[in-house]
Amino acid sequence: MSSTVTESDEPGLGTGGYTWPRGLRCVRCGARTEPRYDTEGCLDCRARGIPSALLAEYDLSGLDGASLRRRWRARGEGMWSYRELLPIPPEHVVTMREGATPLVELPGEGAHRSERVLVKDERRNPTGSFKDRFYSTAVSWAAWYGYETVALASSGNAGVSAAAYGALAGLECVVVATPDIGEVWRGLVELHGGRMLFASDAAERWEILRGRAEEQGWAVLTNTSAVPVSSLWVGIEGYKTMAYEIVEDLGTAPEAVTVPVSRGDGFAGLWAGFRQLHDLGVIDRLPRMIAAERYPSLSVALRDGLELPPEQEVDPDSLAVSIGNPQATVMSLRVLRESGGTAVVCSEEELRSATAQLGRSGFAAELSSAASLVAARRLRRNGTGDVVALLTSRASHQPAAFR
Repeated sequence: MSSTVTESDEPGLGTGGYTWPRGLRCVRCGARTEPRYDTEGCLDCRARGIPSALLAEYDLSGLDGASLRRRWRARGEGMWSYRELLPIPPEHVVTMREGATPLVELPGEGAHRSERVLVKDERRNPTGSFKDRFYSTAVSWAAWYGYETVALASSGNAGVSAAAYGALAGLECVVVATPDIGEVWRGLVELHGGRMLFASDAAERWEILRGRAEEQGWAVLTNTSAVPVSSLWVGIEGYKTMAYEIVEDLGTAPEAVTVPVSRGDGFAGLWAGFRQLHDLGVIDRLPRMIAAERYPSLSVALRDGLELPPEQEVDPDSLAVSIGNPQATVMSLRVLRESGGTAVVCSEEELRSATAQLGRSGFAAELSSAASLVAARRLRRNGTGDVVALLTSRASHQPAAFR
């Protein structure tokens, strides 16, 4: 497969084309490999006890940022307006016009016009969460490569999104979950024709995925490791488009972006998007990336200079299930260090307070999603410039959190 497929009327720039990465690069050691189906990460780092993700790396030398922006503005096709920087041929795209979500200023947060909190409202995607960007891209890839079944582990939103896009593509979708998955999420998966499998605990989900996928030829789209690494790199590429849209709306990069982080697929994708825009000369500075986490895995790793974020004790009664993983990834830690960012630990009480404030401002958000506002509030104390808070999912998916 060639590195870049184009139908050009400008040198290096595709009209109906797409860009295939020149390789995958380990986020920790920098080792490169050919693009491949992978959820295990860098084999060398895994052997050293520090499992690390392999993410896409591109040669952008033939692309002109100004020309790209003119094309993007003229399209209005949601996230696939940015198809030149996504690794799927346009004729194989599975889409429900996800993306093109707005930035909305949150009232009463900024003391000055230059110090605003802007909500990136990902609730407005077709299934109600930012996961649609991942699954539009990942399911497109699976269908393109001839898989008949996609499979994943999920605590909720990912399962709904995967089932919906799988249905649109005519693929079977298998969602492996624990029995305590929320009733609304389970019902939506089944509504879209997804098949639920249940594991006794979160760790057993990985065993089921690895074993069944090998036996039955599933395309597994999420992490499969007890020490988390990442989901399939192709899907992470879809998250880059949030960065493209933020810059399109602001005309530049914000000072900081706050993101609810569990394993950090969206966090890594956002950062990759900003870095690509910087490399293309579209922006002249990069934002600080702020991880809003429920448990202090990244916070401890930053404080103690660790290479691998440690596993933390979890609150079994916490309703912040979408950011409920007890151990963060090397991938997310690298984003923090590269961007000069930090991690903010969110208590259940802070999440409820932020959820209530969002609700009073017109944003009905899932409890985990409100973590980005908790982090933005912390930044506000230091008087930074514009902060974009990523609102990842809608409240109606988790009604138990508001009783």
